[in-house]
Amino acid sequence: MIPAARWRTVALAVVVLADLVVLGVVTTLMLGLLAVAALLLAAVTTWGLLRPGGWGALALVLTQVAVVATAGHSPETAADWALAAVAAIAVCATHLTLSLLGAWPVRAALPTPTALRWLSHAAFLAWSAILAAGLGALASRTPLDAGPWVLAVGLILLAGVTGQLHLSSRRT
Repeated sequence: MIPAARWRTVALAVVVLADLVVLGVVTTLMLGLLAVAALLLAAVTTWGLLRPGGWGALALVLTQVAVVATAGHSPETAADWALAAVAAIAVCATHLTLSLLGAWPVRAALPTPTALRWLSHAAFLAWSAILAAGLGALASRTPLDAGPWVLAVGLILLAGVTGQLHLSSRRT
């Protein structure tokens, strides 16, 4: 069992780190948006952490997505796709963390199998974002005739990652 004080502190740190990653992506894409994005994220993150099982969590995830979407453009280069993957991982981490905070009682210790399941789901979403960004980068450089093959390879890879998640969830 992981004591409540420890896992909740780590969960809060994950959400704040995800916000910092989103701000880092915004800085790379559009520096002028940084001040507004930082203030907006600070306010909505406070709300989300106070109400992780309510509207605050949804507002935080949507705010992170909106901030990155406002600062960004359609990815074209490998660096653009890498930034998209990093932002997606940050948003997914926020969602999973707030879901855990909202679903688990405040002073309750977290069972180790639950923490391991959470980590496997987080890893699944991170690898899915990396896979999607890699396929997007490949597809943006591939002639149109090869598009169906890129899609087929992507679906096979996603099926493999999904199978791994299913197997890891059944073991814990």
